[in-house]
Amino acid sequence: MTPMNKKFLFFTISLFTVSLLTISVSFASPAYVRPEKIIMVWDYISGRNDNQKPDQRIHTDGLDVVSPTWFSLKNRAGDITSMADSGYVLWAHGSGIKVWAVFENRSDTAMTQSALSGSARQKKITAQIVSYARQYRLDGINIDFESINRETGKNFESFIAGLYAQLKPLNITLSIDLPLSLDLKNEVYDINQIAKNCDYIVMMAYDQHYLDSGHAGPVAEIGWVKQGIEEILKYVNPDKVILGIPFYTRIWTESMEGANYSLTSAMEGMEATRELFRQNTGIRERSAETGQVYAEYKSGQKRIMAWLEDEHSLSLKLDAVNDYELAGMSAWRAGWEWQGIWDLINAYFE
Repeated sequence: MTPMNKKFLFFTISLFTVSLLTISVSFASPAYVRPEKIIMVWDYISGRNDNQKPDQRIHTDGLDVVSPTWFSLKNRAGDITSMADSGYVLWAHGSGIKVWAVFENRSDTAMTQSALSGSARQKKITAQIVSYARQYRLDGINIDFESINRETGKNFESFIAGLYAQLKPLNITLSIDLPLSLDLKNEVYDINQIAKNCDYIVMMAYDQHYLDSGHAGPVAEIGWVKQGIEEILKYVNPDKVILGIPFYTRIWTESMEGANYSLTSAMEGMEATRELFRQNTGIRERSAETGQVYAEYKSGQKRIMAWLEDEHSLSLKLDAVNDYELAGMSAWRAGWEWQGIWDLINAYFE
């Protein structure tokens, strides 16, 4: 899809002399046609240089949507920082891939509460996003506002409603990222209000365990993922839900030096994690409960552990996309997968 723009028409004034007559024409983008299953990947852009050579990290075969992390909330006044790139959009469209650019809040609770307080600031943010979407010919906007407090919930709902009202006439798709929740009725936002004011909800089914969890565990065991799907389907039609899956594993390091115990965690891509546990022998056992391989080895006084995301664990998640008749899948993030995984994904959704 492309937003409304200016189109130049040229007319011949005589047989021998050609003059250029510029006529401004406004039009809406072609209506969005839903693919049978959406295959989407987030592309982490930490600086403008990351926009260069996307083909070197993004697997394009079978990919429907790429979602670069381009826009972020800058301050409490509602200004936006942009790292958008026209060349990137041209590459994606030339590859038959739609661009749903991410707009995120840096997980800053206080800044988000202030920026969304009141209709004036919400309209200011909306105007900027719509302007960027038109300028860069974006096909969609992907909202990733995390760590929202209860005081901000209603304002988040009204912001989404206002943004959707502006994007829908332009045929620009709006998707909302939400963390997996096992108790949606007690979330800070009303899931029904969010669902009716967007085209898709992307359920981020990962980070089941992270450092603040206080103990080591898998990123996304299959039972937890299915519980989250069943919870969201109480409120949202399945053809509006995209399942977010991890292309990464958390590597946990447990150490005991004297009486001092510590636990740290680091995110690593699938290929890097495979190689680490290939080089270091230790325990490797597949768990039917998690759907993952648990691996560990020791290095001095340290125990290194991981619940591996591999082709088997991913196939269980792709089964869930089909079994629950969801709209598709989105993976965090491009470049963290091992290349063989795309053959598996495309086989599921061809």
